[in-house]
Amino acid sequence: MKRYGNLFSKIVDFDNIALSRKNAKKGKGHYVEVQEVEKDPEKYIQAIQDMLINKTFTTAEYKTKMVYEPKKRVIYKLPYFPDRIVHHAVMNIIQPIWDNVFIRDLYSAIPGKGLHAGVLRLRQFLKDRENTQYCLKFDIKNYYPSINHDILLELVKRKIKCKDTLWLLEDVIRSPEGNTTLPIGNYLSQYFGNIYLSGLDHWIKEEKGIKYFLRYCDDGCLLHKSKEVLNELLEEIEIYLNDNLKLKLNPKTQIFPVDPRGIDFLGYRSFRDYTLLRKSSATGFKRKIRFIEQNHENLEPQHIISSIMSYCGWIQFCNGHHLLKKYIIENESIIEIMDESSKALNIHNPILKLYQ
Repeated sequence: MKRYGNLFSKIVDFDNIALSRKNAKKGKGHYVEVQEVEKDPEKYIQAIQDMLINKTFTTAEYKTKMVYEPKKRVIYKLPYFPDRIVHHAVMNIIQPIWDNVFIRDLYSAIPGKGLHAGVLRLRQFLKDRENTQYCLKFDIKNYYPSINHDILLELVKRKIKCKDTLWLLEDVIRSPEGNTTLPIGNYLSQYFGNIYLSGLDHWIKEEKGIKYFLRYCDDGCLLHKSKEVLNELLEEIEIYLNDNLKLKLNPKTQIFPVDPRGIDFLGYRSFRDYTLLRKSSATGFKRKIRFIEQNHENLEPQHIISSIMSYCGWIQFCNGHHLLKKYIIENESIIEIMDESSKALNIHNPILKLYQ
């Protein structure tokens, strides 16, 4: 396996850090810390370059908050300067190295992929009815909090030999207390999460010969014509995870026939001939619409429009026209709220543009 050196000079290159500043500030221009950097960006870019070259950079203290949707978890936050800019500078250089290593059907944190690409691929798999009779859907228990720093660093070293780059990556990886946890919210964490399970992906595809397999973060979906084969494979996956990665499967991991119930994966329930919005997602959509109707006077116009249009895109991707029709297209209250929000932003109502 090829290992890469001489990466650090590319990471600390002034132009790379300047590009990273632009990428890191996207959608965050209203933050005070971003506005401060924008007053004299070259000064801050130079400061980051000096920190890295002189190795005075160290990961800042995390701020944390608890969120409860879609499930209870701790979100970690680092400052824009220097940490988030540094993370982008690293990703600019190391991402192409691993993108060529990952299996085709990994859909988390990969440019040009994502949830919808994964669902489209699953639909393609389901066309082979004979060989997709059963599904093994697995989920890693407490995935990001359970990732072992020592193991992750060894996996990183299999592709990177540049000592200075390894110094920087180790600082980021070991920044949480203890010897486990990838902080959810860190720009690098989801990518490190991809790396951590990449060996499992290749083992499933190449050593076990599973043709139909997709993964998104810590969720995996395997399809096969034989329930017995999947039962045996499930036991082997549990052993692989425990022995190699110190991970365990979530008890909700299951094997089931595809045709009676479809496959609940990546926010949708996929059947062979149609796709539905996941029940919990549909419930969340209805709840959000009610919230906007009741509280729109206290919400920012941009937030209202972004929220509603995001749900429109989500629902348009499946057989959910009845939901759009009932709760948005023919909902006079929402149309009026969207009209008011659009006028406040001096734009045309995007709902009318799409559906009328």
